[in-house]
Amino acid sequence: MSLKFDPDLSAHLHNQILEQAWIGAGRDADSIPSKSWWEESSPIPFDLASRLNPKLIRFLRSAKAIIFDPDSGFNLFYYLIALNGKDDLFASISMLRWWGDRYVWLYPSTRIQSDEEVGILFDQETELAAFVPHWEEMIWCDRRRWPWRPLQNILQVYLDMADEGKITTYSDRQKRSEDYSFETFPWETHQYTVMDVERAVGAFTRLLDAIEIRLPSNSMHTTQDNDHKQSSLEDIVLPYSESVLDASFIEADWFIRSFLAALPIRHLKFRHLAPGIRLQTPTEFTNQPLADRRHNVLIPDLYSTNQETSSFPLLLFRGERENKSPWTRPWFPDGKAENIPSGLYIEPTDKDYNWKSDNQSRLLLPFSVGGNAFARSSNGIPFKDAMFAGAGGPDRLYKGGFLSGYSGYSPWDSRGSYLHKVLESWAERVELGDWQVDEDGVVGGIDMFKEADTEEHWREYFNPW
Repeated sequence: MSLKFDPDLSAHLHNQILEQAWIGAGRDADSIPSKSWWEESSPIPFDLASRLNPKLIRFLRSAKAIIFDPDSGFNLFYYLIALNGKDDLFASISMLRWWGDRYVWLYPSTRIQSDEEVGILFDQETELAAFVPHWEEMIWCDRRRWPWRPLQNILQVYLDMADEGKITTYSDRQKRSEDYSFETFPWETHQYTVMDVERAVGAFTRLLDAIEIRLPSNSMHTTQDNDHKQSSLEDIVLPYSESVLDASFIEADWFIRSFLAALPIRHLKFRHLAPGIRLQTPTEFTNQPLADRRHNVLIPDLYSTNQETSSFPLLLFRGERENKSPWTRPWFPDGKAENIPSGLYIEPTDKDYNWKSDNQSRLLLPFSVGGNAFARSSNGIPFKDAMFAGAGGPDRLYKGGFLSGYSGYSPWDSRGSYLHKVLESWAERVELGDWQVDEDGVVGGIDMFKEADTEEHWREYFNPW
């Protein structure tokens, strides 16, 4: 992706999004607005024009405009209402006024999370843009608390979301308003897509292939102890059966069920997929550490109306030792977390919040990482410097920083990492020889993840957002 703002490309992508929204809402393609923002907003006072970056003016002269109509409820995109009006580009909001003319409030958000949600700001000094979640967080805007990117990069990812089916359009507004808590007509989002499943299956297959190719050639013909060990591993057959998934309380419409069910049939002669992290036997998999607490999500909630469909943190791959659960309420209603097994978990989601991705993971380690300031969040910020990060905690690897989710890509995702990205990183470690393999898979023990906070190895564990 480009590192510099391209006003012509940005306008082109903006117009593509508008066209998809217009047609998706059931409107005639011939009636798509033809006037640019500049034409629709004319006359533009000289005082306003003189305050705008020339490249931004060029963008506004080409980007087609829509006038927000609260009765129609039409939104440019799931996250954005429209281009802001000329009177609101330099909003009279104290957190914005403090910066003078540096920041332009380009796109107001659809306010999915709160009335204080901002939208996309344009930095006239750097010519970069970012989706800002809350006005109060403007105090962090010059400290890389969330990624700033060329506007066209953000708009392109929005189009990619639509192309992949992550965000789709609908034309029956009445049905939408009855069925969902948040209305962003004509757009709706989905917690996962077929492509998400395919990517995760592909990444996992790549990891298994990388390990199997490197298994010792004589691993099947060693000592009697190893033969006994090998025979016990023959119980690891993927995919897990439907009865195992049912016994693990995995609902049919969860991403993790689709992922596990889509795995090709495979008999595995090894366990360890990463240092100190291994596949679980069917019995271990059904013994989910937080499954018996899944009914705790039925506590009253201000927004949610269908809490029975909420998932729970699911242990996908089991690690060595234990650590305090990073999830407290509602699984621990008193807020006092207990120890649970380390390993790679699938983050819980609530089906009432479609903007929360169902394919995000969290690596729980039995120790903290980040005190040396080499380990980095997905937005590149050292854990030690990330807001509220402390020493990084036992579950920060492969995750974004406190605000990295508000990148303008998926503003309301959690701070986990997509499962396929973690599995791709693990496969790369094996392929490049950073992780060694013996007859039981990847060696080294879970303490090897401490390398993530060293000057020599942090890049091997850095997973860009």
